[in-house]
Amino acid sequence: MKAIMLPFTKKIGIKHSQSREYLLQLDFNENVTNHIGTTHASASYALAETTSGVFLEINFAEIAERTIPILRASTVKYKKGGESALFSNAKLVGTNIAEVTNLLLTKKKAMFVIHVKLYNENKEVVMMADFEWFVTLKP
Repeated sequence: MKAIMLPFTKKIGIKHSQSREYLLQLDFNENVTNHIGTTHASASYALAETTSGVFLEINFAEIAERTIPILRASTVKYKKGGESALFSNAKLVGTNIAEVTNLLLTKKKAMFVIHVKLYNENKEVVMMADFEWFVTLKP
């Protein structure tokens, strides 16, 4: 199942970004706010983690149906409270798509980090996170 289609993802309102500049977005509304009226940390985390999953699906499209991705670890740094819709983008850290694909096809497994940034409507960084993925290829 695609990350964007998971019941939890749909329930909190994560969707593809309307802006080509970003991958996903989470609209600001009372369902995702915390006790001080900003986006709840867990909603921001969910957007970032889902972004890393969608990044995997897009960049490994040729073999995505044959992979089993498992999130091993994450580190998060919140920079400021989200007071508007949040937008995300992602990139691989320390490697590239071709190297990871080659590892998957030859060794049947790979471990790598995806760096995600969340932005508010003013294009200010709200959160940064690194997601370490362990991916195996189905037999």
